[in-house]
Formats: sequence, structure tokens, C-alpha cells
Amino acid sequence: MTMELAKSVRAAFSPGGPISAVLARFEPRPGQVRMAAAWSDAISRGEVLVAEAATGIGKTLAYLVPVVLSGRKAILSTGTRTLQQQLVENDIPVVREALRVPFSCVIVKGRANYLCRRRWNRFAAQPLFEFAREARHFDRMQAFAETTRTGDVSECPGIPDDFRAWGEVNARSEMCNAGACAEEDRCYLREVRRRAAEADLVVVNHHLFFADLALRAKAEGAPDVLPLPDVVVLDEAHGIEEVASVFFGVSVSLWRAQELCRDVVRACGRAGEGWRPALPAAEALRQAAETLFGAAGEGQGRFILPASSSDPSFDSRSEEVARAGEALSLALSVCQGRRDAGGDPPGLPPGDAELLLRRARSFGEDLSELFSPASGSTVAWGERRGHSVVFCRTPVEVSGVLASTLWRESVPFLLTSATLSISRNLSYFRERVGLGGVDARELIVDNEFDFARKALVYVPSGLPDPGEEGFPPAAARETAAILALSGGGALILCTSYRTLGALEEALRGSLPFTLYVQGEAPRMHLLRAFREEEDAVLIGTGTFWEGIDVPGESLRCVIIDKLPFAPPADPVVAARIRAIRERGGDPFAEYQVPEAVLALRQGVGRLLRRGDDFGVVAILDHRVFSRAYGAVFRKNLPEMPWTRERDAVKEFFLRFRRREPTGEKEDNG
Repeated sequence: MTMELAKSVRAAFSPGGPISAVLARFEPRPGQVRMAAAWSDAISRGEVLVAEAATGIGKTLAYLVPVVLSGRKAILSTGTRTLQQQLVENDIPVVREALRVPFSCVIVKGRANYLCRRRWNRFAAQPLFEFAREARHFDRMQAFAETTRTGDVSECPGIPDDFRAWGEVNARSEMCNAGACAEEDRCYLREVRRRAAEADLVVVNHHLFFADLALRAKAEGAPDVLPLPDVVVLDEAHGIEEVASVFFGVSVSLWRAQELCRDVVRACGRAGEGWRPALPAAEALRQAAETLFGAAGEGQGRFILPASSSDPSFDSRSEEVARAGEALSLALSVCQGRRDAGGDPPGLPPGDAELLLRRARSFGEDLSELFSPASGSTVAWGERRGHSVVFCRTPVEVSGVLASTLWRESVPFLLTSATLSISRNLSYFRERVGLGGVDARELIVDNEFDFARKALVYVPSGLPDPGEEGFPPAAARETAAILALSGGGALILCTSYRTLGALEEALRGSLPFTLYVQGEAPRMHLLRAFREEEDAVLIGTGTFWEGIDVPGESLRCVIIDKLPFAPPADPVVAARIRAIRERGGDPFAEYQVPEAVLALRQGVGRLLRRGDDFGVVAILDHRVFSRAYGAVFRKNLPEMPWTRERDAVKEFFLRFRRREPTGEKEDNG
């Protein structure tokens, strides 16, 4: 099979072959063929392949074609739901048309993305909106519920990303009582899982993939979320360590406690006098949870949770929440016992009592695990985003758990991304995800874009050190000067909300083009508006460093405020630094610099997305030249000219913006 699959794959990408027949202006790309050939060999031999493929290589088709031609059942996992849709709507149809090989495909998302018929029927009979402004979307929700074939909320246009009422009707596991559900035979989630079991290609995201893996690892005999595959592709694999750490840990949010208490109050209101004893217990838990979560941490972002007894006040508040949770479970259990003795109380639908009791007990169990005695292998931390607060306990490192749960599987795996290597070495990534002791194949496919001629890196001289108080205003002035030269068309990537705020304050109202800022609208809305305006400016942090594809002149300048070192005070980062130091290593060289290098490569990778793109990367951090470690950052970026002079930026844009588009080849996937 090895020779046959490799031969078929090479033929698919050959001039005049099936791929060229369906892609306009197709040109054979050596890197794409190398990756496809290496992956076809790994499939045939049952091996793990770690492949870094630079932007423009066409890695999606390079892994899809071998998978389809192999005829094996595959799970394709990528970073986000948006990328899932892109894969299913854009790339897979190209392969289907080109290869003329029959195969079935289904996209599977997390449970919260699907409508629950039982919960919708109850909500529609008496709509309750936490925010009055959301009520205007009810007609749209109703039309969706009456016409959808999949129950996937992405089919309901116009629903905001933060639409709280969707939580009233979705199919989250804690809200599901399948055994007592009258709609079980028509369940959207059940149907998508049935289709996934039968499909040749199952497209998921990393959150669902690792949620399923963690469920299998934690509970032997737990029901499968995803079918067992013959082949696995982990695209955008640079993000799997962080995702895996979330699902191999435990989390409890303030909203979860509030929602549980709210639902108890609603159920008691329907059930009658027999359930009144649960009301004070629910109120006590709500108050205790709001006190605990409200007092934890300072400001926005992540914070460390105090160890047991190191902060008596936090310790006593957490114990109060635990006691209140136990009291609520007991009250619900007593009410359920009365119901079992005398039948369901009036107005309480079958199964509601069991569901509430299960949720209360699950809350208590997770809280107990969260506040379990400190362990060197885990870290307890919290995060505040707006009014949302969540407490987590996650593994400091996931390499061990992935080595024991994932790589021992005897199926071929592909882990691919544009940013996996440090100085052309994949060892750092392999160690972080537990592949250090696995006999995996490696491949690095270099960028085929002409960075040397079409890109420029500008590092201004004279700016303060990024840690100094004067840096944000100085960075804002320099940014304004760069934007005047580029004429807009810029993505500004910040490493902190502090700098983002300073830049927004300095630039708002002073630019002759539209300014978009993270947080003022949903991420996808901002990106769509940015793409459609050739001279707009977008400021973002966090997720805006990756997964953004804006080809053409709409993005001709990327401005990065400073080298993206993770803040050492971040609880997870601090725990990893401490673990490396305790085993005698150098955290800065072994962890902090490599992570920052990969993040910088992600940011710079936003610039050139197709052959006729051009642009400037401005890094407002002199340390890339003034510190010894700066050489590592410079070495890991594509080969292109560097300058400290603003006049060179002016000349670059004058030269390229006078030119007409070259009409160079499009991406091959």
C-alpha cells in the first residue's frame, strides 16, 4: 500500500493532475508535494509525523489528499470552529471535486453549539431573557428552531457571540437527561454523533478532541463523544498543549453556580410547596459563591488561587461555598425523596429533580477537586474577564498525560502548523506535547514567499525599554508615524491590555482612516469589517496574534508592541518556570524564549498570505537588537531585510504601493 498511496498522491499534485484541474492558476509546489508524500508514508507505516509547513505551502490539501486516497476513517482536528467551517466549506469540496473518490464528511462541534429540543420547547412557552435587549432575537431563534436540520447555532445568522439566552436552550451535558427526555429520538446531538460514527472524515476542533480524550482517560467505560479513527490530523498543532491542559484539569465558574441556583428557584416555583426547602439553600449558595469569586484576584486577567490556609479569609470563603453546595444537594435529595414517595409534584417535568441533583453534586465534586491539597504537578488559578470569573486547577505540564493517553494509540498522527520549530529544530515542541520518547518522523517545509523582496522588518531606535513607564505613549507616537507611511492597512498586535488601551486612547480620533479595537464588537465582525476596508487599522491582543487570514492590501503592515514574552506572574507560566528550575533547568532559555519566539512567528505570519502580498513588520522593542537573546528571534523569522530607519519604511511603501497587483499564483489550499 505504501508505494500505491505515495504514487497516487504525487499524481494528484502533478501538472495537469486532478488538483490543477479544479484550482485556478494552480502551480506545482515542491513543499506541498514533500509534505503530502511524507504524510502518505506515515499513514501507510502507522507513524507519527510532525510537520511544520510555512504559510502559502498549501498544507490543508497536503494532508487532505493522502487521507482521502488512503480510504481510512479520519478525525481532522483544527484550532477553532471558524477553521472547521473553512475546512468543510472550502477545502474538502475542492478535494471531493478533484479526486472523484466517494467519501462522507461530517462536522462535529461541542454540545453547547447544538439546540436541545426539550429545553427549546420549555423556553419558547415562556421566554425568559436575562438581558432585555436579547428579546429582539426571539423571532430569529424561533425561525431557526422550526427549520434547522442540524440544530447547529452557526446556522442562525444574527445571533451575537455573547448571546446569553442561547445557554437556555443548548445541549450542554449538565443540562441533559437523555433517559427521561421525550425528544431523545429527535435529538440533534444524537444524530450528529450517529453520522460521525458512519462518516469517513470527522471534522472537529481541539477543544472537542481533547474533551473526548480526557473523558476517556478519566472515566473508563464513559460514552464516546467521537468515534475511534484510523488516522488523526491535528492542524494548528502549536495550540494543543494549552487546550489539553484545560481538559485534563477542572474548572468552576461563578456563572455555573449562579445558573444552578437560578434553575433551582425556577423549578421550585413550578413544583409547589414540597420543594420550598430548597429555596434558602439555593440562595445561600448563590451568596457564598458571589462573595468568594467576587473577592478573588485583582483587576482583569489571570491570578493565582491562594494555597489552603495561606489566606485564612479565602480559605473560609471557599469552605463556606463547599458547605452551601452540600446543603443544596441535601435539600434537593430530600425533595426528590418526597417526590419518589408521592409522585412528581405539580408542574415539575419528569427528570428535572434528578437533573438538578446531579448538577449540584457535580458542582460539589468539582469544587472539592479544585481546592484539593496543593500538588507540584498541578496549579490552581483564576481568571476574570469582565463580569465572568472562573477558578481552574490544571496540570503544570501535559507531556506525561499525552504520552500515556494519546501517542500510545497505534494510529498514524499528523501534527502540523506553520510554527512548531525553534531554529529549525522540532525538539522543543515534541517535548512539550509528550513526543520526546516517541519515534516520530519530522519535516520542515520552508516558506516559498519572496520575503527578501516583498517584506521589511523595522525596529525603531530611541524608544524606551518596554518595561518603562514612558513606553506606551512613545509606542503610540511611533505607531502613528508608521501608519502615516503605510496609509493604514495595519494590524497592531499588543502583548497587554495596558498597551492596547494606551494605543487606542492615542489613536482614536486622530487617524484619517477607520480604527477597530478588540472588544468593541465580536472578533469575527471586526475581522470582516477590517478585510472589507483597504485602509483600516485593527488593534488586538491575545487571539488576534494567530488564525487571521487577510490577504491583499487590507493588511500591508503588522505592528508588534514588544517581544511576546508571557508575563512571569501568570500562574500557569510561573508554575512551569518553577518546575523547570526545580529540575535544574534554565526556565528563560528552555521555556520563556522558545514560547516567545513561536508567538512572534505567529504574529509575523499574519503579513504575507499569498504570492502578491507585500508589507512591513514593525517591532517596537529594541531588545531584538540590544539583548543577546534577540539573535534567536531574528534567526527564527523569514529571511528579509531589517532596518532601524523610518525613511526605509517610507521608501518601501512608496515603491510597492505604486505597483499594480502582479497576479501571482494563488494558494494551493
